[in-house]
Amino acid sequence: MNMSTLRIRRYRPSDGERVRELNRVAMAETPEWVPDAPDEDLLDVRGHYLNGGGEFLVGETTHPESDTRLVATGAYETLDGWMAEQFDATAGTAELSRIRVEPDLQGQGFATQIVEELERRARRAGYRAFVLNTGVDNEQARGFYESLGYACVRETTVEFEGVTLDLALYWSRLD
Repeated sequence: MNMSTLRIRRYRPSDGERVRELNRVAMAETPEWVPDAPDEDLLDVRGHYLNGGGEFLVGETTHPESDTRLVATGAYETLDGWMAEQFDATAGTAELSRIRVEPDLQGQGFATQIVEELERRARRAGYRAFVLNTGVDNEQARGFYESLGYACVRETTVEFEGVTLDLALYWSRLD
C-alpha cells in the first residue's frame, strides 16, 4: 500500500493539461472508453463547472523522493441535458462526474476521498442528491459507486455523436 496522502483542492487553470491527460489514461482502462471522445467540459472547466453552480476538485500526492503530482479528479455539475431527462429529478440534484484516478494508484481510497469531499461541498451548496452514469460493463466503477451507497436505478442505451453507449444510471441522497 502506497502511504502517500491525498491533498484535495479546487481546480486551477494551470491544471488543465494534466486533468485532460489523466482523463485519457484513466478512461483508456475502462470498457466504455471512446478514443477521441469530445471532452469540451475539460477544455473550459471554469465555465462548465465552477461558474455554473458546480465544483471540480483535483487530488495531489507528494512523495519525499518526488514532486507533487496531480493523480485524481472529480466534479459535479447542475443536472441538465440528457441526464436530467433520465431522472425525475427536482431542484437540488447534481450530476457527479469526472471521477478519475491514475491507474497505477487505484484502490488506495483516493476516489473515495474525492467523492466524499464533493458530497460535503454539494451539501453546503444546497444539493440533496447526486446522480451519475458509468458503463454497464464497467464492473470496477459500478462496484466502487455501490460501495459508497449509490443505487443503480436502471440501465439505458444512449447515442452521442454516432457512438452508442450502454450506461448504468446511479442515484444517492446527500443527507
